[in-house]
Amino acid sequence: MADNEKKVAETAQASVAEKKTDAPAPKAAKPKKDKVKFTERVKKFWRDYKSEFKKIVWPSKEETTKSTVVVVSTIVVFAVCIAILDFLFSKGLTLLNQLVNM
Repeated sequence: MADNEKKVAETAQASVAEKKTDAPAPKAAKPKKDKVKFTERVKKFWRDYKSEFKKIVWPSKEETTKSTVVVVSTIVVFAVCIAILDFLFSKGLTLLNQLVNM
């Protein structure tokens, strides 16, 4: 029976210890990063900028011309369609207005 009493006492002490550890632990200090000088950051920026700029694939003159023709022709087609619709709607409203005023 003495063994049982010891086990009960130990478990009680363990639960008390657990309750004490449930409290928020003090925050660990964050490791400080080495502060980089402003001039070094600027130099790195320009190095990265230059390397990224080299990766750009520029279209050829022919591709640019073809794309420009496609864009301009599309704009012209839509402008004509909108002009026709505008003309038809204005004539339709004019006729509707004449019918109402009769």
